Amino acid sequence: MLDEDFVRNLVKKDNEISEYLLSLYNIPVQINAKTIIELGAGESTFALTAAANKTEGEFYSIDIGEGAVERYSPGGLEVFKNEPRYHFIQGDDRKVVKTWNKGIDFLFLDTTHIYSHTKQELEEWIPFVVGGGVIAMHDTAHQSGDGTGCRKALDEFLEKNPDNFTVVHLLDTKHLGMSILVRLWVM
Repeated sequence: MLDEDFVRNLVKKDNEISEYLLSLYNIPVQINAKTIIELGAGESTFALTAAANKTEGEFYSIDIGEGAVERYSPGGLEVFKNEPRYHFIQGDDRKVVKTWNKGIDFLFLDTTHIYSHTKQELEEWIPFVVGGGVIAMHDTAHQSGDGTGCRKALDEFLEKNPDNFTVVHLLDTKHLGMSILVRLWVM
């Protein structure tokens, strides 16, 4: 079973998300997340599966193809055959959300980075995040290119929902960034 030690070994590989893998493991563990969702598979899939194992929750990875996991860890799909908490849903997350019906404790967004796509994901997935739940978004500090769409969509979403979230923006050595949102409890 994937665990914290497995994640610590992944961190040793230098790639776009390696600086955040321990946080992606630790945040769901700290909030005892029982339903963990990932939009866009990759090395984060391993960290989030390990988190679900620790919290005894369920982890759903949504992507247009399983190849994203193999791309970052050759033979990676074999690891998941013995992971009962890992559930892969193949499809466009903007279509999958239309059939989703569970509350979400931890939501991780890391898909196309295109503004319109990210905006739609925020509008359609975040309503499922429970009070006290956490949303993590990768690639929110891009300075140019398509990656700037993540931060623009996030900033607009937060402008429309100013009292619903506490937000922390993180930086890394690659200037890609990650933003952490905590959904405030509705009184």
